[in-house]
Amino acid sequence: MKIKSKKWAGIVIGIAALCFALAIGLGIYLHSTSQSTKPQRETHSSKITVNQFIKTIAPIAQKEQKKYHIPASIIIAQAGTESNWGRSKLAYKYNNLFGIKATSKKNRVRMYTKENMNGKTVEVKQYFAVYNSWEASLKAHAELLAHGTKAKPNVFKDVLKAKNYQEAAWALQKDGYATDPNYASKLIYAIKKFKLYKYDE
Repeated sequence: MKIKSKKWAGIVIGIAALCFALAIGLGIYLHSTSQSTKPQRETHSSKITVNQFIKTIAPIAQKEQKKYHIPASIIIAQAGTESNWGRSKLAYKYNNLFGIKATSKKNRVRMYTKENMNGKTVEVKQYFAVYNSWEASLKAHAELLAHGTKAKPNVFKDVLKAKNYQEAAWALQKDGYATDPNYASKLIYAIKKFKLYKYDE
């Protein structure tokens, strides 16, 4: 009986050791998998050129154009003028190309921004959304124009009805997208200067 007891004890210990090893291995695998699938935030050079910036985001802007009928030239011009063509800290470090404000306490960063108030340019500190990529920022911007906000879902309806980039630029200003009274003119100037209209359908 003692021999059998020792034999079974050895088998039980062996099984327990095997189960423990498998559990450890599974834990390591799951940890490594979760680490590898967790999206990493892109970072970009603060010295990117205008042409490099345009070439990087143009294909994404064209995808959003097909989906929401917003001229790609407008999307690129907005991203460029508002992010200093990808060279602002909010753009190259936090992937926010349009200065979109944060709507929750997660994925946000507090930074100074310039706003036009009563004809004067002032600096104010606000919370901005942080994105994992420029593509995510472009998508969020297109969705904002297409669906507006919860309070005003049709606020940018005139932009969606625009027949060309000029109409879209003036519609953005009319619908209150930016506080800058020269916003539309700046977009149109950028589109003409860098021939962004060639990316429109």
